[in-house]
Amino acid sequence: MPRSLEAMVEQQALRWGLVREQRPEDERRPVITVSRQHGAGGGEVVRRLAEELRLDVFDREIIRQIAESTHLSERVVSTLDEQSRAWLSDWLEGLASRDFLSSAEYRYQLARVVGAIAHHGGAIVVGHGAHLVLGEGQALRVRLIAPLEARIAAVMKREGLGEREARRRVQAVEAGRRAFVMQHFHVDLEDHSRFDLVLNTARLGVEGGVAVVRSAVEQCFAALAASGL
Repeated sequence: MPRSLEAMVEQQALRWGLVREQRPEDERRPVITVSRQHGAGGGEVVRRLAEELRLDVFDREIIRQIAESTHLSERVVSTLDEQSRAWLSDWLEGLASRDFLSSAEYRYQLARVVGAIAHHGGAIVVGHGAHLVLGEGQALRVRLIAPLEARIAAVMKREGLGEREARRRVQAVEAGRRAFVMQHFHVDLEDHSRFDLVLNTARLGVEGGVAVVRSAVEQCFAALAASGL
């Protein structure tokens, strides 16, 4: 008999080490999803939030868990994740080698993994369309943005690139992320109505962005606790 979905999710959660100690039933640890434009300082904002709120961060780990669940290599799973180019050749190569994960199966596995993370709480989920997997009340869904020129300048400084190469880099990464969300969720990534909070890090800075998100987390999850949800 196949194991129930609940049992599979619980086994995965234990394996990830998300259940570190017994907590009161009524205690709910926050969950934040972070979608970010490339060069908008998302990595630093996430790092600071994780430190200050004592949250686990899930990004590349999601790919590893889907690969483990489907018994496929991370390389094959990655062809379906936040990429817009070369995925067709990788798909055909995987199909020929019988090492293949369909888009529908990927969405199913993604929903399982992200859902398990949200169930146990105390986490930040970066990218992967998590803001579309988790609904209102399940997470604080944050989008970090900045003007294009500011993002190009940030990438030039961080990666030591010239202006032209940095611009290409930003545009390529953004195209991949938009294509991923459209392919798997049929939604425009730039539809900001899908988020609870949209922050311009060029205006607020990393410190200001962290402060706003932290305040929103406290208010949102306090309201949920008071409502008994």
